[in-house]
Amino acid sequence: MKKKLCILVLALCMTASVTGCTSKKDTTSNTGAETEESKNASKEETAQNDSQEESEEVTEDTRIVSVAADQMDQYIKLGKYKGLELQEDVQDVTDADVDTQIQINLAQNPVEVEDENAEVKDGDVVNIDYEGKKDGVAFDGGSAEGFDLTIGSGSFIDGFEDGLIGAKKGETRNLNLTFPENYQEEDLAGQDVVFTVKINAIKTTPELTEEWVKENTEYDSVEKYKEGVRKDLEETNSETAKNTALSNAWTTVMDSSEVVKYPQEDVDKAMKLFDDNLKEYAQQQNMEPEEFLETQGMTQEQFDEQSKEYAEYTVKQNLIVQAIMDAEKMTLVDERSEEAKKELAANYSVDDISALAEEFGQETVNQSIALTRVTDFILDNAKVTTSIKTDDDKQGLAVEESEDTQEDSNLETEDAEE
Repeated sequence: MKKKLCILVLALCMTASVTGCTSKKDTTSNTGAETEESKNASKEETAQNDSQEESEEVTEDTRIVSVAADQMDQYIKLGKYKGLELQEDVQDVTDADVDTQIQINLAQNPVEVEDENAEVKDGDVVNIDYEGKKDGVAFDGGSAEGFDLTIGSGSFIDGFEDGLIGAKKGETRNLNLTFPENYQEEDLAGQDVVFTVKINAIKTTPELTEEWVKENTEYDSVEKYKEGVRKDLEETNSETAKNTALSNAWTTVMDSSEVVKYPQEDVDKAMKLFDDNLKEYAQQQNMEPEEFLETQGMTQEQFDEQSKEYAEYTVKQNLIVQAIMDAEKMTLVDERSEEAKKELAANYSVDDISALAEEFGQETVNQSIALTRVTDFILDNAKVTTSIKTDDDKQGLAVEESEDTQEDSNLETEDAEE
Protein backbone atom coordinates (compact mmCIF):
# COMPACT_ATOMS: atom_id res chain seq x y z
CA MET A 1 0.00 0.00 0.00
CA LYS A 2 2.55 2.56 1.08
CA LYS A 3 4.79 1.73 -1.86
CA LYS A 4 2.47 3.43 -4.32
CA LEU A 5 3.15 6.83 -5.77
CA CYS A 6 0.62 8.19 -3.30
CA ILE A 7 3.36 8.37 -0.69
CA LEU A 8 5.30 10.56 -3.02
CA VAL A 9 2.23 12.71 -3.32
CA LEU A 10 2.77 13.81 0.27
CA ALA A 11 4.01 16.80 -1.64
CA LEU A 12 2.28 16.52 -4.99
CA CYS A 13 -1.22 16.18 -3.55
CA MET A 14 -1.01 19.78 -2.41
CA THR A 15 -1.77 20.59 -6.03
CA ALA A 16 -5.25 19.16 -5.52
CA SER A 17 -6.12 22.17 -3.40
CA VAL A 18 -6.49 24.10 -6.70
CA THR A 19 -5.47 7.76 -0.81
CA GLY A 20 9.12 4.75 0.22
CA CYS A 21 12.58 6.01 -0.68
CA THR A 22 16.03 5.78 -1.98
CA SER A 23 19.04 7.66 -1.10
CA LYS A 24 22.34 8.58 -2.43
CA LYS A 25 25.81 8.41 -1.01
CA ASP A 26 28.26 11.04 -2.14
CA THR A 27 31.59 9.32 -2.71
CA THR A 28 34.88 10.99 -3.55
CA SER A 29 37.86 9.29 -5.15
CA ASN A 30 41.46 9.78 -4.02
CA THR A 31 42.99 12.21 -6.50
CA GLY A 32 46.19 12.96 -4.57
CA ALA A 33 49.67 12.16 -5.87
CA GLU A 34 50.48 8.48 -5.72
CA THR A 35 53.15 7.32 -3.30
CA GLU A 36 55.30 4.29 -3.86
CA GLU A 37 53.21 2.44 -1.32
CA SER A 38 49.97 3.26 -3.08
CA LYS A 39 51.42 2.04 -6.38
CA ASN A 40 51.91 -1.36 -4.79
CA ALA A 41 48.31 -1.47 -3.51
CA SER A 42 46.42 -4.66 -4.22
CA LYS A 43 44.38 -5.06 -7.38
CA GLU A 44 41.37 -5.76 -5.20
CA GLU A 45 41.61 -2.35 -3.57
CA THR A 46 41.98 -0.72 -6.98
CA ALA A 47 38.88 -2.53 -8.19
CA GLN A 48 36.98 -1.31 -5.15
CA ASN A 49 38.00 2.28 -5.85
CA ASP A 50 36.94 1.90 -9.48
CA SER A 51 33.61 0.54 -8.33
CA GLN A 52 33.15 3.52 -6.00
CA GLU A 53 33.89 5.91 -8.85
CA GLU A 54 31.36 4.13 -11.05
CA SER A 55 28.79 4.30 -8.24
CA GLU A 56 29.41 8.01 -7.84
CA GLU A 57 29.04 8.51 -11.55
CA VAL A 58 25.70 6.69 -11.61
CA THR A 59 24.20 8.15 -8.45
CA GLU A 60 25.18 11.72 -9.20
CA ASP A 61 22.25 11.85 -11.62
CA THR A 62 19.82 10.40 -9.09
CA ARG A 63 20.02 13.01 -6.35
CA ILE A 64 16.58 14.46 -5.78
CA VAL A 65 17.95 17.93 -5.05
CA SER A 66 20.40 20.13 -6.91
CA VAL A 67 22.62 20.48 -3.84
CA ALA A 68 25.85 18.46 -3.62
CA ALA A 69 26.33 16.20 -0.61
CA ASP A 70 29.13 18.30 0.87
CA GLN A 71 26.95 21.41 0.76
CA MET A 72 23.75 20.02 2.28
CA ASP A 73 24.35 21.57 5.71
CA GLN A 74 24.20 24.98 4.06
CA TYR A 75 20.58 24.32 3.14
CA ILE A 76 19.04 21.97 5.71
CA LYS A 77 19.45 21.30 9.41
CA LEU A 78 18.15 17.80 10.11
CA GLY A 79 16.01 17.06 13.12
CA LYS A 80 15.92 13.72 14.92
CA TYR A 81 14.96 10.84 12.64
CA LYS A 82 16.33 7.77 14.43
CA GLY A 83 14.98 6.32 17.65
CA LEU A 84 11.59 8.02 17.35
CA GLU A 85 8.96 6.66 19.73
CA LEU A 86 5.94 5.58 17.68
CA GLN A 87 2.55 4.30 18.80
CA GLU A 88 0.63 1.96 16.50
CA ASP A 89 -3.00 1.76 17.64
CA VAL A 90 -4.52 -1.15 15.75
CA GLN A 91 -8.32 -1.11 15.63
CA ASP A 92 -9.80 -4.34 16.95
CA VAL A 93 -11.86 -6.43 14.52
CA THR A 94 -15.29 -7.32 15.90
CA ASP A 95 -17.81 -9.93 14.79
CA ALA A 96 -19.92 -7.05 13.45
CA ASP A 97 -16.98 -5.88 11.31
CA VAL A 98 -16.65 -9.36 9.84
CA ASP A 99 -20.38 -9.59 9.11
CA THR A 100 -20.40 -6.16 7.47
CA GLN A 101 -17.47 -7.04 5.22
CA ILE A 102 -19.09 -10.33 4.25
CA GLN A 103 -22.29 -8.50 3.29
CA ILE A 104 -20.22 -6.17 1.11
CA ASN A 105 -18.52 -9.16 -0.51
CA LEU A 106 -21.87 -10.82 -1.14
CA ALA A 107 -23.34 -7.66 -2.66
CA GLN A 108 -20.38 -7.47 -5.04
CA ASN A 109 -21.23 -10.93 -6.34
CA PRO A 110 -24.98 -10.80 -7.11
CA VAL A 111 -26.79 -13.82 -8.49
CA GLU A 112 -29.56 -13.75 -11.08
CA VAL A 113 -33.08 -14.25 -9.77
CA GLU A 114 -34.74 -17.23 -11.43
CA ASP A 115 -38.29 -16.49 -10.25
CA GLU A 116 -40.14 -14.94 -13.22
CA ASN A 117 -42.52 -13.17 -10.83
CA ALA A 118 -39.73 -11.51 -8.85
CA GLU A 119 -39.91 -7.71 -8.74
CA VAL A 120 -37.07 -5.22 -8.65
CA LYS A 121 -36.38 -3.95 -5.15
CA ASP A 122 -33.95 -1.52 -3.58
CA GLY A 123 -30.42 -2.95 -3.53
CA ASP A 124 -30.96 -5.25 -6.51
CA VAL A 125 -28.75 -5.12 -9.58
CA VAL A 126 -30.74 -4.90 -12.80
CA ASN A 127 -29.39 -5.51 -16.26
CA ILE A 128 -31.16 -3.07 -18.57
CA ASP A 129 -31.41 -1.65 -22.06
CA TYR A 130 -32.40 2.00 -22.05
CA GLU A 131 -32.90 4.89 -24.46
CA GLY A 132 -33.39 8.52 -23.52
CA LYS A 133 -35.30 10.95 -25.71
CA LYS A 134 -35.85 14.68 -25.56
CA ASP A 135 -38.79 15.98 -27.58
CA GLY A 136 -39.02 12.53 -29.16
CA VAL A 137 -35.40 12.52 -30.37
CA ALA A 138 -32.68 10.34 -28.82
CA PHE A 139 -29.88 12.40 -27.30
CA ASP A 140 -26.16 11.62 -27.15
CA GLY A 141 -25.08 9.48 -24.21
CA GLY A 142 -28.64 8.63 -23.25
CA SER A 143 -28.76 5.04 -24.49
CA ALA A 144 -27.10 1.73 -23.61
CA GLU A 145 -27.66 -2.01 -23.79
CA GLY A 146 -26.82 -4.68 -21.22
CA PHE A 147 -26.07 -2.12 -18.51
CA ASP A 148 -25.83 -3.30 -14.89
CA LEU A 149 -27.38 -0.78 -12.50
CA THR A 150 -27.58 -1.09 -8.72
CA ILE A 151 -30.92 0.26 -7.52
CA GLY A 152 -30.33 2.86 -4.84
CA SER A 153 -26.78 3.68 -5.92
CA GLY A 154 -27.73 7.15 -7.15
CA SER A 155 -25.87 6.54 -10.39
CA PHE A 156 -28.64 7.99 -12.55
CA ILE A 157 -30.72 11.15 -12.26
CA ASP A 158 -33.48 11.32 -9.66
CA GLY A 159 -36.44 9.12 -10.47
CA PHE A 160 -34.66 6.71 -12.79
CA GLU A 161 -33.79 4.02 -10.27
CA ASP A 162 -36.92 4.48 -8.16
CA GLY A 163 -38.96 4.21 -11.35
CA LEU A 164 -37.75 0.63 -11.86
CA ILE A 165 -38.75 -0.66 -8.43
CA GLY A 166 -41.54 -3.22 -8.77
CA ALA A 167 -40.73 -4.06 -12.39
CA LYS A 168 -40.35 -7.68 -13.49
CA LYS A 169 -37.88 -9.36 -15.82
CA GLY A 170 -38.79 -8.63 -19.45
CA GLU A 171 -40.92 -5.60 -18.55
CA THR A 172 -40.42 -2.25 -20.30
CA ARG A 173 -41.14 1.04 -18.57
CA ASN A 174 -41.25 4.63 -19.79
CA LEU A 175 -39.85 7.05 -17.22
CA ASN A 176 -40.81 10.72 -17.53
CA LEU A 177 -37.95 12.56 -15.86
CA THR A 178 -36.32 15.97 -15.66
CA PHE A 179 -32.59 16.64 -15.66
CA PRO A 180 -31.25 18.80 -12.81
CA GLU A 181 -30.90 22.52 -13.50
CA ASN A 182 -27.15 22.30 -12.80
CA TYR A 183 -26.56 19.26 -15.04
CA GLN A 184 -23.16 19.45 -16.75
CA GLU A 185 -24.58 19.12 -20.25
CA GLU A 186 -26.16 22.51 -20.90
CA ASP A 187 -28.46 21.12 -23.61
CA LEU A 188 -30.04 18.77 -21.07
CA ALA A 189 -29.94 20.90 -17.91
CA GLY A 190 -33.47 21.34 -16.60
CA GLN A 191 -34.98 19.53 -19.63
CA ASP A 192 -37.84 17.04 -19.61
CA VAL A 193 -36.94 13.66 -21.12
CA VAL A 194 -38.37 10.17 -21.45
CA PHE A 195 -36.30 7.05 -20.76
CA THR A 196 -37.55 3.77 -22.18
CA VAL A 197 -36.09 0.99 -20.03
CA LYS A 198 -36.29 -2.77 -20.51
CA ILE A 199 -35.43 -5.13 -17.64
CA ASN A 200 -33.25 -7.94 -18.99
CA ALA A 201 -32.41 -9.56 -15.68
CA ILE A 202 -32.69 -9.05 -11.94
CA LYS A 203 -29.78 -9.89 -9.71
CA THR A 204 -29.83 -9.90 -5.95
CA THR A 205 -27.41 -10.33 -3.07
CA PRO A 206 -26.94 -14.06 -2.39
CA GLU A 207 -27.15 -15.68 1.02
CA LEU A 208 -24.00 -16.84 2.75
CA THR A 209 -24.02 -20.61 2.30
CA GLU A 210 -21.45 -23.38 2.16
CA GLU A 211 -22.16 -23.70 -1.57
CA TRP A 212 -21.63 -20.00 -2.22
CA VAL A 213 -18.35 -20.02 -0.29
CA LYS A 214 -17.00 -22.99 -2.23
CA GLU A 215 -17.99 -21.49 -5.61
CA ASN A 216 -16.84 -17.92 -5.00
CA THR A 217 -13.92 -18.04 -2.55
CA GLU A 218 -10.77 -20.00 -1.85
CA TYR A 219 -12.34 -21.50 1.30
CA ASP A 220 -14.33 -24.71 1.69
CA SER A 221 -16.61 -23.70 4.55
CA VAL A 222 -18.42 -20.68 5.96
CA GLU A 223 -16.45 -20.93 9.18
CA LYS A 224 -13.09 -20.83 7.43
CA TYR A 225 -14.32 -18.02 5.17
CA LYS A 226 -15.22 -15.92 8.20
CA GLU A 227 -11.81 -16.61 9.69
CA GLY A 228 -10.20 -15.51 6.44
CA VAL A 229 -12.23 -12.30 6.31
CA ARG A 230 -11.26 -11.54 9.91
CA LYS A 231 -7.59 -12.10 9.12
CA ASP A 232 -7.78 -9.79 6.10
CA LEU A 233 -9.43 -7.07 8.19
CA GLU A 234 -6.82 -7.46 10.91
CA GLU A 235 -4.03 -7.11 8.36
CA THR A 236 -5.71 -4.04 6.89
CA ASN A 237 -6.11 -2.45 10.32
CA SER A 238 -2.50 -3.24 11.15
CA GLU A 239 -1.29 -1.67 7.91
CA THR A 240 -3.47 1.38 8.54
CA ALA A 241 -2.02 1.79 12.03
CA LYS A 242 1.51 1.43 10.67
CA ASN A 243 0.91 4.02 7.96
CA THR A 244 -0.61 6.41 10.50
CA ALA A 245 2.40 6.01 12.78
CA LEU A 246 4.72 6.50 9.83
CA SER A 247 2.87 9.63 8.77
CA ASN A 248 3.16 10.98 12.31
CA ALA A 249 6.85 10.13 12.33
CA TRP A 250 7.44 11.92 9.06
CA THR A 251 5.56 14.96 10.33
CA THR A 252 7.82 14.95 13.38
CA VAL A 253 10.93 14.82 11.20
CA MET A 254 9.62 17.59 8.96
CA ASP A 255 8.69 19.83 11.91
CA SER A 256 11.98 19.31 13.71
CA SER A 257 14.10 19.98 10.63
CA GLU A 258 14.93 23.51 9.55
CA VAL A 259 15.60 24.87 6.10
CA VAL A 260 18.60 27.19 6.26
CA LYS A 261 17.92 28.42 2.75
CA TYR A 262 16.09 27.11 -0.28
CA PRO A 263 18.03 26.14 -3.41
CA GLN A 264 16.48 28.46 -5.97
CA GLU A 265 16.85 25.98 -8.83
CA ASP A 266 14.71 23.45 -6.99
CA VAL A 267 12.11 26.02 -5.97
CA ASP A 268 11.79 27.26 -9.55
CA LYS A 269 11.39 23.71 -10.80
CA ALA A 270 8.66 22.93 -8.25
CA MET A 271 6.78 26.13 -9.04
CA LYS A 272 6.94 25.31 -12.75
CA LEU A 273 5.44 21.90 -12.05
CA PHE A 274 2.63 23.55 -10.10
CA ASP A 275 2.01 25.97 -12.96
CA ASP A 276 2.13 23.18 -15.55
CA ASN A 277 -0.53 21.30 -13.61
CA LEU A 278 -2.77 24.35 -13.74
CA LYS A 279 -2.34 24.59 -17.50
CA GLU A 280 -3.12 20.89 -17.87
CA TYR A 281 -6.30 21.16 -15.81
CA ALA A 282 -7.36 24.22 -17.79
CA GLN A 283 -6.68 22.49 -21.10
CA GLN A 284 -8.79 19.52 -20.05
CA GLN A 285 -11.68 21.95 -19.58
CA ASN A 286 -10.93 23.78 -22.83
CA MET A 287 -10.13 26.92 -20.86
CA GLU A 288 -7.33 29.37 -20.45
CA PRO A 289 -5.55 29.14 -17.07
CA GLU A 290 -7.06 32.46 -15.98
CA GLU A 291 -10.56 31.19 -16.79
CA PHE A 292 -9.95 27.96 -14.89
CA LEU A 293 -8.76 29.85 -11.80
CA GLU A 294 -11.90 31.94 -11.94
CA THR A 295 -14.08 28.81 -11.94
CA GLN A 296 -12.21 27.70 -8.81
CA GLY A 297 -12.88 31.02 -7.12
CA MET A 298 -9.17 31.81 -7.03
CA THR A 299 -7.22 34.88 -8.06
CA GLN A 300 -3.83 34.77 -9.75
CA GLU A 301 -2.29 36.18 -6.57
CA GLN A 302 -3.81 33.37 -4.50
CA PHE A 303 -2.58 30.79 -6.98
CA ASP A 304 0.93 32.26 -6.90
CA GLU A 305 0.90 32.04 -3.11
CA GLN A 306 -0.18 28.39 -3.23
CA SER A 307 2.52 27.74 -5.80
CA LYS A 308 5.14 29.16 -3.47
CA GLU A 309 3.85 27.14 -0.51
CA TYR A 310 3.83 23.97 -2.57
CA ALA A 311 7.36 24.58 -3.85
CA GLU A 312 8.79 25.28 -0.40
CA TYR A 313 7.10 22.24 1.11
CA THR A 314 8.30 20.00 -1.71
CA VAL A 315 11.86 21.30 -1.61
CA LYS A 316 12.03 21.00 2.17
CA GLN A 317 10.83 17.42 1.96
CA ASN A 318 13.38 16.58 -0.73
CA LEU A 319 16.20 18.23 1.21
CA ILE A 320 15.36 16.20 4.31
CA VAL A 321 15.09 12.97 2.35
CA GLN A 322 18.37 13.56 0.54
CA ALA A 323 20.16 14.58 3.75
CA ILE A 324 19.10 11.36 5.47
CA MET A 325 20.11 9.35 2.43
CA ASP A 326 23.53 10.97 2.45
CA ALA A 327 23.96 10.41 6.20
CA GLU A 328 22.93 6.75 5.97
CA LYS A 329 24.81 6.10 2.73
CA MET A 330 21.73 5.13 0.71
CA THR A 331 21.48 5.50 -3.04
CA LEU A 332 18.78 5.20 -5.64
CA VAL A 333 20.67 2.34 -7.24
CA ASP A 334 21.44 0.14 -4.25
CA GLU A 335 19.82 -3.24 -3.68
CA ARG A 336 16.94 -2.04 -1.49
CA SER A 337 16.12 0.76 -3.89
CA GLU A 338 15.97 -1.69 -6.77
CA GLU A 339 13.54 -3.78 -4.72
CA ALA A 340 11.44 -0.68 -4.04
CA LYS A 341 11.32 0.06 -7.76
CA LYS A 342 10.08 -3.44 -8.51
CA GLU A 343 7.41 -3.19 -5.81
CA LEU A 344 6.29 0.18 -7.10
CA ALA A 345 6.05 -1.15 -10.64
CA ALA A 346 4.11 -4.19 -9.43
CA ASN A 347 1.65 -2.01 -7.51
CA TYR A 348 0.95 -0.09 -10.69
CA SER A 349 0.76 -3.28 -12.78
CA VAL A 350 3.58 -2.30 -15.12
CA ASP A 351 6.49 -4.48 -16.17
CA ASP A 352 9.18 -1.93 -15.49
CA ILE A 353 9.65 1.24 -13.49
CA SER A 354 10.46 3.05 -16.73
CA ALA A 355 6.75 2.93 -17.61
CA LEU A 356 6.00 5.01 -14.51
CA ALA A 357 8.84 7.36 -15.32
CA GLU A 358 7.34 7.90 -18.75
CA GLU A 359 3.92 8.67 -17.27
CA PHE A 360 4.87 10.67 -14.18
CA GLY A 361 8.38 11.83 -15.01
CA GLN A 362 11.71 10.41 -13.84
CA GLU A 363 12.16 13.02 -11.12
CA THR A 364 8.77 12.18 -9.63
CA VAL A 365 9.58 8.47 -9.58
CA ASN A 366 13.01 9.15 -8.05
CA GLN A 367 11.43 11.23 -5.31
CA SER A 368 8.90 8.50 -4.61
CA ILE A 369 11.53 5.79 -4.32
CA ALA A 370 13.71 8.06 -2.18
CA LEU A 371 10.86 8.89 0.17
CA THR A 372 9.97 5.21 0.49
CA ARG A 373 13.53 4.29 1.39
CA VAL A 374 13.82 7.02 4.00
CA THR A 375 10.45 6.45 5.63
CA ASP A 376 11.15 2.72 5.77
CA PHE A 377 14.47 3.50 7.43
CA ILE A 378 12.79 5.77 9.98
CA LEU A 379 10.27 3.05 10.84
CA ASP A 380 12.92 0.34 11.03
CA ASN A 381 14.93 2.45 13.48
CA ALA A 382 12.00 3.66 15.59
CA LYS A 383 10.87 2.44 19.00
CA VAL A 384 7.43 1.13 18.11
CA THR A 385 4.73 0.06 20.55
CA THR A 386 1.64 -1.58 19.10
CA SER A 387 -1.64 -1.93 20.98
CA ILE A 388 -5.17 -2.99 20.19
CA LYS A 389 -7.79 -0.24 20.20
CA THR A 390 -11.34 -1.36 20.98
CA ASP A 391 -14.62 0.32 20.10
CA ASP A 392 -15.06 1.57 23.66
CA ASP A 393 -11.75 3.47 23.22
CA LYS A 394 -10.03 1.35 25.83
CA GLN A 395 -6.52 0.39 24.89
CA GLY A 396 -5.75 -3.30 24.95
CA LEU A 397 -2.49 -4.83 26.06
CA ALA A 398 0.54 -3.99 23.98
CA VAL A 399 0.96 -6.73 21.43
CA GLU A 400 4.29 -5.61 20.06
CA GLU A 401 7.12 -3.82 21.77
CA SER A 402 9.94 -1.78 20.31
CA GLU A 403 12.94 -3.64 18.93
CA ASP A 404 15.19 -2.55 21.80
CA THR A 405 12.65 -3.68 24.42
CA GLN A 406 12.18 -7.01 22.67
CA GLU A 407 15.92 -7.63 22.59
CA ASP A 408 16.25 -6.86 26.31
CA SER A 409 13.34 -9.19 27.06
CA ASN A 410 14.90 -11.99 25.00
CA LEU A 411 18.21 -11.62 26.84
CA GLU A 412 16.45 -11.81 30.21
CA THR A 413 14.65 -14.97 29.13
CA GLU A 414 17.88 -16.57 27.98
CA ASP A 415 19.57 -15.69 31.28
CA ALA A 416 16.67 -17.22 33.20
CA GLU A 417 16.91 -20.44 31.20
CA GLU A 418 20.63 -20.68 31.86
